[in-house]
Amino acid sequence: MRQALPAGSTVSVLGADGSGASTLARALAIRLQARHVTVLDDTPLRHAIDRELRQGDRSLHDDALNAHRRHACTLLVGLDARADAQCERTDALLRAALAGAGLPFAVIHGQGDERLANALRALGLEAPEAPRRIAPFDCDKCSDPVCEHRLFTDLLRRRVDAGSAS
Repeated sequence: MRQALPAGSTVSVLGADGSGASTLARALAIRLQARHVTVLDDTPLRHAIDRELRQGDRSLHDDALNAHRRHACTLLVGLDARADAQCERTDALLRAALAGAGLPFAVIHGQGDERLANALRALGLEAPEAPRRIAPFDCDKCSDPVCEHRLFTDLLRRRVDAGSAS
C-alpha cells in the first residue's frame, strides 16, 4: 500500500468475526512497536458495520468513515473457505463501505506467520524470511527430475562398478 509507514501512524485491521483480525493486529502491534505505530482492530467502522448487521441501522457510517480517514493504512483480513454466511456478509459490507468512501485497503490472506508477512508487505515493510521447510515426504515421492536422474545414474554406476569388480 505504501512505501514507508511513518512513525505515529495508525493501521487498522478489519475482518469478520473469526477471521483472525485480532490475532493479526496483536502480532502487527508487537512488530511495529519500535516504529511507534498504533494498530487497531476495534474501530468505529467495525462497530458501524456490526450495528448495520444487527439493526439495519447505517446512521454510524458517516462518522465512522470520517474517523477512518485518519488511519494511514487499512488491512482487511480475507475470509477462508470455512467462512459462514454471516462472515461473508460482514466482509462484503466492510469492503463496500471502504470502497464507497474511496478508502484504500489491502486484503490479507494466509495463516499465522504467512499472514503476518503478507500484512508487513502490504504496509511496505520487510517481512521476515519464511523458514525453509523440508518436504514432508520421502525421497521416492519428491518427483524432482534432477534428483531422480542423479539417483538412477548413481544406481547404474554402482551396478557397472559392481560388475567390473567381479
